[in-house]
Amino acid sequence: MKKETIKKGVIDIGTNSCRLFLADIKKVNGVITITNKIYKETQITKLGKYINSDSSIQNEGMEAVINVIKKYVEKSREYNTDELIGFATSATREAKNRDIFLKRIFDETGVRVKCISGEKEANLTFSGAVTEFDENIILFDIGGGSTEIIFGDKKNISYLKSFKVGAVRESETFFKNDNYEKLEECKKDLRERLSEIKSLKENDFKLVGVAGTVTTNVSVKEKMEIYNSEKVHGYIINKEDLENNLKKYLSVNLEERKKIQGLQPQRADSVISGTIIILVIMELLNKNEVVVSECDNLEGAMVGIDC
Repeated sequence: MKKETIKKGVIDIGTNSCRLFLADIKKVNGVITITNKIYKETQITKLGKYINSDSSIQNEGMEAVINVIKKYVEKSREYNTDELIGFATSATREAKNRDIFLKRIFDETGVRVKCISGEKEANLTFSGAVTEFDENIILFDIGGGSTEIIFGDKKNISYLKSFKVGAVRESETFFKNDNYEKLEECKKDLRERLSEIKSLKENDFKLVGVAGTVTTNVSVKEKMEIYNSEKVHGYIINKEDLENNLKKYLSVNLEERKKIQGLQPQRADSVISGTIIILVIMELLNKNEVVVSECDNLEGAMVGIDC
C-alpha cells in the first residue's frame, strides 16, 4: 500500500547555484501539500561560468555540480528520503550538450533530472510563493541566467515570462574582470530588454522577490553573520536600501567585497548585476519596495514535479 505521507527531496540546478530541499509531503485526491519543511541547503557552483563559446558545458562545470549532488544524495539518505528528484534551469537548458550532462548526473548520482523551460520554471516559482499572499502579486525570480516575472493571484496567472536576463549573464556581458565602467550601459540595456513589463504597473499588486539576489541584499542590509531564513522571509526591502547596498558593493574591489558581512563570498562577483536588475524592475513597475519570500521554485517543484 502506497504511503499517504512521504519524505521527498528536490534539487535545483541553476546557473549560479545548486540547491536542496527536503520535506514531508501528503497527497490527497491528487493534490500534493507540504506538511513539514525539513532541510534546505545552497551551494554556489557557478555553472554559468563553465559555458564554452559554442554553448556547451565544460567538464569542470559538470563535475562541480555532480560533486554537490553526490553530497545532497548523502544528506537525503540521512533523512531517509523516499524520493529524490532534480530539475535544471537556464544554463543547462541552453547548453548544446545538456543531454550528456543530465545522463552523467544520473549515471554518477542516481538522480534523474528534468530540464525545464523558463515558463515551467516561472510557474513553479509562482506556485511556491503565491500561497503566502491573498492579493495580486508580481513576482520576480532573478537567477544566474534568466529572470522570471509573473503577475497573478492564487487562482490565476495573468502574465508570465522568462527573460534572458540574469546576475551571472549580465556580469559576463558588462562587468568582466570586475570593471564597472559600463554600469549605465547595463542599466539602459536592461530597461530595454525588460521594457514590456511596464504595462503591468497600472494594476494593483504587491511586488515580491525570491531567490539569492534579493535575499542576499536583506542579509547584507541587516549585516547577518549567519543567514537567518525566518528573518528574511517576509522582509520588506526598499529602493533606498538597495541603492545603499549597491554603493557599498561598488566602493570596494572583488576581494574586499567578499568580506562584506551578510554577503556569501561566492556571490560577490554577481551581486552587483543582480542588484541592478532588481532596481530596474522596481523602476519599470514604479514600486519603491519589495516583499522578500523564501518560497520559490523549490516549493513549487516539491508539489508540482513527479519522478
